[in-house]
Amino acid sequence: MKKITQLIIVLLSVIMLTSCSSIPQENISQKQVYVQEKSLQKDSEPEPIVVTKELPSPKEQTPIPSNTDKNLPAENNLLSKLTELKDNLLYPREQTYFTGDLIVTNREHIINNTKFVIKGNIFVNGTGKLIVKDSELVFNQDFNQQFRVYIQDNAMLDFENVKLTTDGKWFNFQYNNNPQIKFKNVHGEGCCSPWHGSSDNVKFDIKESTVGLTLSQNVKVDAVESSLFFELVMTNTSGTFNLPKGHVDDYSLKIPNNENNLMQIDVKNSEFTDWGTTLDKYTNITFVDSKMTIGINAGSDWERKESQNAYVKVSGLKTKTYPDFSLDFDTNKLRLINTFTRDWYPQAFNNATIEISDSDLADLQNYGGTSRAIVRNSNAMIAIARENVTYYFYDSIINQDVIAHDNANIYLYNTKVKGRILENGNGKVWVDGKRLEK
Repeated sequence: MKKITQLIIVLLSVIMLTSCSSIPQENISQKQVYVQEKSLQKDSEPEPIVVTKELPSPKEQTPIPSNTDKNLPAENNLLSKLTELKDNLLYPREQTYFTGDLIVTNREHIINNTKFVIKGNIFVNGTGKLIVKDSELVFNQDFNQQFRVYIQDNAMLDFENVKLTTDGKWFNFQYNNNPQIKFKNVHGEGCCSPWHGSSDNVKFDIKESTVGLTLSQNVKVDAVESSLFFELVMTNTSGTFNLPKGHVDDYSLKIPNNENNLMQIDVKNSEFTDWGTTLDKYTNITFVDSKMTIGINAGSDWERKESQNAYVKVSGLKTKTYPDFSLDFDTNKLRLINTFTRDWYPQAFNNATIEISDSDLADLQNYGGTSRAIVRNSNAMIAIARENVTYYFYDSIINQDVIAHDNANIYLYNTKVKGRILENGNGKVWVDGKRLEK
């Protein structure tokens, strides 16, 4: 009997060991960390879920040779250097999956040597500081512009040796108030994804990076050995500008803006891949011998009813070089002399209406209030409507997504959409008079 009992104990031990050894090793090594912090923007936040695991060691790879021929033009040497820096970004040793909003308020948060995949927003508020080094940030979205990064108040952002990945979807960093931003060897996808937008008193220190950036109000940028695409938002200002193309050894630009503000750009040994501008209100601007994308606003004077209810009709805004072209648009005056325009993006706010025909449009997504866009026989890159905005498209092509958020409405008549058609919140999309089928 004693031997039988001992045999049963041995068998049970073997069964238990076998069961334990069948547990996947990945589950054993994963750590689940739950983080919750109150945001300055929201009363409460759901707890994000973070799963971290160690990645295997990278295999040895033959480095991609860079072109360092001293006889090449300076801009080619610079672009080769930036390509080499991007290709040689360090391989992260950990991979973190973060679901929910990452909120950094009045504290320091460090991401180091990590492939950080986030499905949610990032908020850095107050005196918060987000430091990312030797890492890759992957922004996981179900659709374009689902999430954003918000850096505001007196926060700081410090990125060094960082790769930004959006998987081909539109994604924005937005900087407001008085934050300070440092980029060193930071690269996204192509020239300008993700896109960076700034206002108020933001200060940028950019080195050896590839950045697409909107500047407005009192923003200041210092950039060295970088590839740049800058968009200038102009308000209550006038002037004539010849924006450089390609390589610059030393370039400075100061634009008095919105009465007491001053946009400042100081660039050394860098490459301008493109320029853009948005004429907000009360501008009289001439561009000479430039290459750019142009936005122009209607209804952006919140104090004058005539502007709030403006009706602007334009046609023939094309991708081409304009020998000499003038446009009056609500409170804005634009003149182009020997200037190439790649895309146009008229925008409306308050209760203004813009009617556009036979035009090449970039993105329709920054309309506000109860404004309307009526688009005929045109090509647009993307159409995203928010608030109580309404878009009407007739006989047109939209090359990417159509998305209606909030209480917005989008009406499509004989219009081809090459991306997805989505409704979010109370947003509605109508196709040839019928509500989008879900």
